[in-house]
Amino acid sequence: MAADRKTVYEIPDGPPDAELVTPSFDYAAMGQGGTPLVIDNGSGKCRVGWATEENPRLEFDSIVAKYRNRKISPDLLLLVGTDVQSDPIAKSSVRSGFDNGVLTNFDAMESIMDYIFTMLGCVDDSVNQPVVMTETVCIPFTSRKHTSELLFECYNVPSVVYGIDSVWSYYKNMGTFSTDGLIFGSGNVNSHVIPIYDSRAHTEHCKRLNMGALSMEDYLLKLLQLKYPSFPMKITEWQSEQLVKKYACVAEDFDKELSCYLAADNLAENDVTVQFPFPRPNVDERTEEDIQRATDRRREQGKKLQEMAAKKRQDKLEKRAEELEKLVELQSSKDSMDADDFAERLDHFGLMDEQELSDAIAKSQNIISRAQNKELGIEPEEKEEPVFPLVDVPNEELSEEQKREKRKQVFLKASHDARVRARIEKEKERAKQEELARQDEERRINHFDDWLADLQARRNGVMTRMEDRHLRRKELNDRRSHASQVRMRNIADLAANEGKPVGNKRRRRGDQDDDFGAEDGDWDVYRDISKEEEAEEDEDDEAELGKYNKLLERHAPDYLENMDRKARAKIESTTMYRFTEGCQPAILEKPAAAQKLDNATIISRAAREYQLHLNVERIRVPEIIFRPGLIGIDQAGLVETFEGVFRQAKRQSLASNVFITGGGFSQVSGIVSRLQRDIQTITPAHTPIKVTRAADPLLDAWRGAAQWSITELEAFSASSITRQDYLEFGGEYLREHAASNRFAPITTKYSPSS
Repeated sequence: MAADRKTVYEIPDGPPDAELVTPSFDYAAMGQGGTPLVIDNGSGKCRVGWATEENPRLEFDSIVAKYRNRKISPDLLLLVGTDVQSDPIAKSSVRSGFDNGVLTNFDAMESIMDYIFTMLGCVDDSVNQPVVMTETVCIPFTSRKHTSELLFECYNVPSVVYGIDSVWSYYKNMGTFSTDGLIFGSGNVNSHVIPIYDSRAHTEHCKRLNMGALSMEDYLLKLLQLKYPSFPMKITEWQSEQLVKKYACVAEDFDKELSCYLAADNLAENDVTVQFPFPRPNVDERTEEDIQRATDRRREQGKKLQEMAAKKRQDKLEKRAEELEKLVELQSSKDSMDADDFAERLDHFGLMDEQELSDAIAKSQNIISRAQNKELGIEPEEKEEPVFPLVDVPNEELSEEQKREKRKQVFLKASHDARVRARIEKEKERAKQEELARQDEERRINHFDDWLADLQARRNGVMTRMEDRHLRRKELNDRRSHASQVRMRNIADLAANEGKPVGNKRRRRGDQDDDFGAEDGDWDVYRDISKEEEAEEDEDDEAELGKYNKLLERHAPDYLENMDRKARAKIESTTMYRFTEGCQPAILEKPAAAQKLDNATIISRAAREYQLHLNVERIRVPEIIFRPGLIGIDQAGLVETFEGVFRQAKRQSLASNVFITGGGFSQVSGIVSRLQRDIQTITPAHTPIKVTRAADPLLDAWRGAAQWSITELEAFSASSITRQDYLEFGGEYLREHAASNRFAPITTKYSPSS
């Protein structure tokens, strides 16, 4: 089951730029001798080339875009195939000529034909080469009619041959139609089962399944959207197509493999990590030497800043000393100066009177003294206890001014006493904590095992409380849970009690007593309905848990690491984790042990947010062809369809040559062995069974049509629809051959006129 793959597949945003396709200039030379022009007109891809060449010259998506881009041209622009990807504006105007695998949009088909003949170098008004074109099984007459009309009326082709693509692929691989077989042709939208016997394809026994490559891509896209509902990137249809092509595989026994697909033994082999583009986090990519040099450089810069700050403080101190000297000189020369000169000098220093001068001198002396003591390392003297002399003096003995001062002192004394009491309580609490820490440290030294067990028990108690609150919040978020219903009942009781009338008196609006809180039970109800208290408890428990983790990390680091290891193992053992995260190690949201993440770990964790994991989807997506009910289609599966064809054709020998081709399910690995196994359940015992896949499921339809047109010349000539046939029998006319649909002309009965 394992596929050749990388551990991580980095999926691109979109398809690569299309290669430039240059027109051919040998149309005249290639057209000599009536070389047929082969067109494999599929709903997904269109392949065109000359029948005498090994491979088609053109291969492009069957889409067109007609739009306007005034930056390029005021006229209507037309892009065909992969050229649509060259202009973002064109993507919104993309149209296909097919609807559910049937050609219906002939405006788009005409644009595709113009593109084909232009790229082949046809510059004439008409195409002079016969055309061999594929068509879907049991195509409606209307579709063939308009196709013939387009070829004969617009391009004047001499003749056209229509055939089924998967049958021509059968011819390419078998070399003949004389070998009986059963074709399973899977396309872009549909799949068909066609029996081959009596040297022709019997489309009257053909069965159609409404599933193809697009069904797998759509189903995978839906599965991934359900699996990762909050994925930060949009998964495009093109990306889904690439994942199906690379990693889808058919299980030989789906139920058995599904039961053990996510088992630990199989997960490493089955899981595929799909990495989407992600923003690279900012990490420090410097080496240890660079970090050390930066640290030394910062240290030197810090020293320089300290020296500059010290010099600045010294200059400021010297300036203040000079100012102090001038103030002292002014104070000492007061007696020798008249009042006006003294007042003028005071005003020069920004002072009002002699008292402010004295205060300024005292302040400067205090600042200079503190700075000098700090330089010498002298501890500052403790402040003297403030005194409040007027607090205990009766008001009768005080004047009005003293009473005002007394009120001020009472306020200051109350503030001082409160600070003293708080300081004393703080000292007591600190002494208590120091004593507890001393006892705890003594117990750790003398009875380490008991101390460690007690510490672990306390930590587990904190974790239990936090987990209980987490579960309670989770229950409260669920409206149907018991806790949520109790909370809503309490709120309803509060509202009912608030509006309950007293006695038989009807309470008037606005006449309500607000007595909530008078009883202790009221606060119990508030505690039940309030969420603020839980938030405070979370903060306290987080702080307590951090303290315990630091002690354990210092004295028993293995304990925390073992806890993290067990927590990861518990997460990784769940089926849902393996389903969404594969076999990658779990990332703990709050690990017990401290972690130091290197750059590689940081980048890998950022990348994991943009990763998808394909495991069960790899076998579930292609299983829809065997169980259409997985995607809601009410149809029989592929094996049941085979059984129906065997029964209708009455040829069990078809099982000896089952051939699968096309661009859908036939490309999924494992389908050959699955069909080989399942066909045994619907055929008699000892029936020879052989299932083969086309050598090239994508190109063999074109190659088979080309080979048939140049080797089976008699059949080619007999099945060519000429312009005369078109004019005589109509556009829906078909000349049958071994690889074609069956033609049943519709006859219209006219009632006689009255």
